[in-house]
Amino acid sequence: MYREVFEKIGLTENEAKIYETLLSTGETSVSIISNKANIHRRNVYDTLNRLQEKGLVFGIFQKGENHYQAVHPDKLLEGLKEKEEA
Repeated sequence: MYREVFEKIGLTENEAKIYETLLSTGETSVSIISNKANIHRRNVYDTLNRLQEKGLVFGIFQKGENHYQAVHPDKLLEGLKEKEEA
């Protein structure tokens, strides 16, 4: 849906797929992200780490299984504005 837009503003293909998946599904597990985004589970972990570093995703650590959730897309726009100003 918005993956192309996310890629144009600086996310990699996998970052865009995962971010879009999290926006549409809400809080979810790595296995569900992997299935819905059609990305290998190992790559999902690596990409989630990069998205967390960018402040676009946060982890919810629970007993048994970790879940992840995307922050509102406004955060992505804030990052772009900061880059433009710099």
